[in-house]
Amino acid sequence: MVMLSCKVCGNSTDNRLHEVKEMQLGLRETFMYMECGSCGCMQLTTIPGDLGKYYPNTGYYSFNLGVDINHKADTLRKIKASYLIYGKNKWAGRLLSMGYKAPAYYSWIKNAGITYNDAILDVGTGNGSLLLNLFKIGFTNLTGIDPFIDAPKQYGSITIHKKNIFEVEGQFDYIMLHHAFEHMDQPLPVLQQLNRLLKKGRYALIRTPVMGMYSWKKYGVHWMDLDAPRHIIIHSLKSMQLLAQQSGFEIKKVVFDSNYMSFIGSDQYSKDIALPDPNSYMVNKAASGYTENEITGFIKTATEIDARQEGDQAGFYLYKP
Repeated sequence: MVMLSCKVCGNSTDNRLHEVKEMQLGLRETFMYMECGSCGCMQLTTIPGDLGKYYPNTGYYSFNLGVDINHKADTLRKIKASYLIYGKNKWAGRLLSMGYKAPAYYSWIKNAGITYNDAILDVGTGNGSLLLNLFKIGFTNLTGIDPFIDAPKQYGSITIHKKNIFEVEGQFDYIMLHHAFEHMDQPLPVLQQLNRLLKKGRYALIRTPVMGMYSWKKYGVHWMDLDAPRHIIIHSLKSMQLLAQQSGFEIKKVVFDSNYMSFIGSDQYSKDIALPDPNSYMVNKAASGYTENEITGFIKTATEIDARQEGDQAGFYLYKP
């Protein structure tokens, strides 16, 4: 019997240990994780003292996304966004949106009822690409934080601080954590801090991998979203509900949004193919050996498990009453 206690629910009964390899950078170092026998979340048992080395600004994906700081919000962009998000400017918006696939962040804004001048905080923003995209479609009050960036950044009116969540002050209308919560070691204090920073009647959105669902059952320790050792706690539906209740939030909505690329990565990891390996699909699609039919199958599976609410990733809309 493993006697380690769960950081979320305190349980020390029927917990299980798993060895997980670091595969995103291809280091193949092994880390020990504990699966809670009660709330079902997965947590890193020992956090490396040099955790920053696993977030290289030149190698980690969220710091490498292309950032175009030359574009500014313009009338056409705002008309299209206002139609797709708010249903306004119907004639012009419908015309401009023909054949256009709305990006996912439109729904994140729409679901939370955010307006153009609302104060938005993006936690774990990386290079700030999401904030820049929001700026391009007309949002004006945008702040980002990330403790692992090299230095603070200023993109026009967008400020990105080199800070963690406990160093932030002020009040916000909307706080987003896009695949950042699983990187945090103190889930309850983090949610309590989010509650302090959030205005009443507003939402925090936490998008995160979900433990115990389809991908964990299929791939086990090779599941890409375990992402050792960067993912410190991979939460389950139960652990998220417990934390929300303890921190004064209500979970109003859960939207499953699995990414088929996670299935490809998990399948590769099961074959000891790391993300940056020469025959990785993310490096060389032809060399990976995956057929078009196999990729189509991964995409179909992602859609199906989300529809069944068994997806391996989800967005949790936490409401502050």
